[in-house]
Amino acid sequence: MKKSLIIPLVFLCNIVIAQVPSGAINQPDIGVDIPVPAEGTGKRTAGYYQKDGKYGFVDLHGNKLPAIYNKIDFSSSGFIIQKGGYYGIADKQGQEIGKIEYDSIGAPYQAAYIVKKGIKYGTLSADGVKILSVKYDRILSSGSVISFTQASNGQIQMIFNEQEKAFSSKIEYAALYANLTIIKTNGKFAIVKKQMVTQLNCDSVFVTNAQVNTIVPRTRPVVKRKWPVDKSSIYTNVTFLTLQKDNKYGLADSDGAIIYPADNDAVYANDLLRYCTVKKGNLYGIYFINGKTKTAIEFEKVYTDGLGFVMASKNQKSGVFDLQGKQIVPFEYDADYIMQYRGGFGVKKKNKKGIVGKDGTVLVPPVYDDVDPFYDSSLDGLVKVKSGDKYGIVTMKGKTIIPVQFDWLGEEKGLLKVLTADKKVGLYDKSGKVVIPAEYLWITDSDTENSNIIVLKRQDNTYNFLNKDTKQVLLKENVSDYGYIINQDGLLNPFASNNKHLLFVKGKNGKLGLLNEVTGLLDVPIVYDDIMQRFDGGSRQYFTVRSGKKYGLIDEVNKQVIPFLYDAINIDLMDKVSASYSVIVARGKKFGTVNLENKQQIPFQYDDLQCIGYTGLYKAKVGAYFQVINDKNEVINKGPFDEVANFEGDRQSGLRALTFYKGQMRVIDESGKFIAGQVAMLPHNGYKTFDELKWALIKALDSKDDVLLKDFAEKIAPSAHILFYLKVNVFTKQSLQYTNIDAIKEKYYNDLLKFKLGKWNQTSGYSYKRSSLTDVTDYTLYRGEFVTNERRADHAFGDTRFLEKLLRNAIKVNGYWISTYFMDPRFDRY
Repeated sequence: MKKSLIIPLVFLCNIVIAQVPSGAINQPDIGVDIPVPAEGTGKRTAGYYQKDGKYGFVDLHGNKLPAIYNKIDFSSSGFIIQKGGYYGIADKQGQEIGKIEYDSIGAPYQAAYIVKKGIKYGTLSADGVKILSVKYDRILSSGSVISFTQASNGQIQMIFNEQEKAFSSKIEYAALYANLTIIKTNGKFAIVKKQMVTQLNCDSVFVTNAQVNTIVPRTRPVVKRKWPVDKSSIYTNVTFLTLQKDNKYGLADSDGAIIYPADNDAVYANDLLRYCTVKKGNLYGIYFINGKTKTAIEFEKVYTDGLGFVMASKNQKSGVFDLQGKQIVPFEYDADYIMQYRGGFGVKKKNKKGIVGKDGTVLVPPVYDDVDPFYDSSLDGLVKVKSGDKYGIVTMKGKTIIPVQFDWLGEEKGLLKVLTADKKVGLYDKSGKVVIPAEYLWITDSDTENSNIIVLKRQDNTYNFLNKDTKQVLLKENVSDYGYIINQDGLLNPFASNNKHLLFVKGKNGKLGLLNEVTGLLDVPIVYDDIMQRFDGGSRQYFTVRSGKKYGLIDEVNKQVIPFLYDAINIDLMDKVSASYSVIVARGKKFGTVNLENKQQIPFQYDDLQCIGYTGLYKAKVGAYFQVINDKNEVINKGPFDEVANFEGDRQSGLRALTFYKGQMRVIDESGKFIAGQVAMLPHNGYKTFDELKWALIKALDSKDDVLLKDFAEKIAPSAHILFYLKVNVFTKQSLQYTNIDAIKEKYYNDLLKFKLGKWNQTSGYSYKRSSLTDVTDYTLYRGEFVTNERRADHAFGDTRFLEKLLRNAIKVNGYWISTYFMDPRFDRY
């Protein structure tokens, strides 16, 4: 019985098939009917079914045709069918094509079949038309134009498919590409393209692909492989070829036409930028792929700066070509200095800089020591220029906008910021009109996203604000301070405030109000003695404030929510409990809670009251000790406790808190039950806000003695309390089980002392710079599972890398801020 040749399908684009060994590949029966899509679904391939050991087609209408075949197998172009002991093909509709007469058929590639009769092979196209007659010992490949066969004696032939005519010379090997084939015959290289054979007079050929950046001659050469026909690059288009002869190099296009003869020292290809160069001696020539043009070999240097253009220098002068090979900038500018900008090219002539347009027009004459175009879209078309030590602004047409008279010049949200010789700052618009006269100490954009204000600081350390749209100063009188307000979690985060961006502003009389950064209006007038905290409650935002000696709660439009009747107010860990909010307030010296309608919830009976969980749990002080209660004033653990830490955990694993009494710690759950035995431990003594930490550091570094510094080091180091929750290193994820707390405190103190005394990393000049702490705001936010700090500017804490190590990734654990410096893998080596 004859054997079938069934080849798994590989979906490819070119008709290139390789010889495969004969022999049956047994496949299980398909079984019952294969579902066929209804007509009109866009799928135009028949199915097939099995009946009584035979197979038949199911046409596109779902009709079963007679089961007359021993086997039906899919191919990418249709079907291979077997009837009796012979094989044939059918189209995608299940119609037989030609005779069923072959001993085996394979379909290794799309749209072509390899067929066998006896011991000879041939090929068929997908529609059954002969490509090669069945007379070859072996077929190595077959494409739309040429095929390669191999006789039993090993001789390789190249066959032109159209007339099935063999090439007269023996083929040593061939490399197939999408748009050509390279062959080697009688020791010589040639290109085969569209049935034309072009001889290449060279010793070797290098191929550079149009899709890849390469440098020739280090590209892959065409080399002889064990498989005599190399099909690994069959889907790669060849742009050009590098030819090698007697250790010299030349360039040819994909038709084999010589661009540069093989008498050069090297060829370099940059297909991504669509040009290549040849080098002869110390000079270069350029071939522009898009324009199919070349230059003489006359350039000392060829390079690019950006995309779309090629820079070159000859006779020590620089110029520019486009990618078609057209010269854009004449060769009259100083060598090795042409920079591509969005609107043109930076050039230099006699060491003076200017700008030339991309059509060669001089835009800014080369008379300046420096030119720097703005890339901000609102300032597009303006150029910062420098002469000597002074700066000014001109347009891309050379018109002066701001005279060259300032010590510094920059951009501030679509405006031009200038600095005078006496260090005064002002603002101009893009037409050169003064927006803010140069009489301010500094001017800066607000850190808040979507803010519409620019902050102005005068020499007397007072502030005002500029509306970016109207260019109008917002306040009639300057204020003495401004800033952001911490939320109920103790975080300073203006980026998460329901888009109600409200800055506190402090008048010269010490009163505070709230400025809306979006509208530029005082939503809350400057009438309050203090504004302490905020929280977002649905669509509204609330603020705890003090008026005189009494405290209350207002919303973002200054509507009084809780009247000013109380002697203290606290919204730490504020969260929605039941259907309302609970606000801790005090009458006289006793604490309780009220809701937003000022109705009492927890009676005023406690000497202190603090929220310790988001589910309505409090530590309530009676006399000298704490107990734990819920929002219904029910005691869930009467203690007594010296301290109770915040509840941590989640609803799935359960909440727990650490309680402390006389040096012993016990853990309670949210029902108040003890869930572990007591262990010796003290509560952490540290900082509850990052600003508290930062200002404690400033005070310690400013102090004449080192007592405060030692206290600071101990507070930012981990404690047993902190390590109860912080189990693994946040950087390395290794266990902190064996952390030496005392050693960390000692190193923190010693390193801080070196830093204070200016002995930290003296070789680099790093030392304490007070303004790097005082003049930059540290925001606090959730990042992943931790709360940490982040700066919108001054990312290295000024000139002090040590402060970055100490404070950059500080984290908040169970309500306290600590430094992660000790978790740095190099901590012991600093």
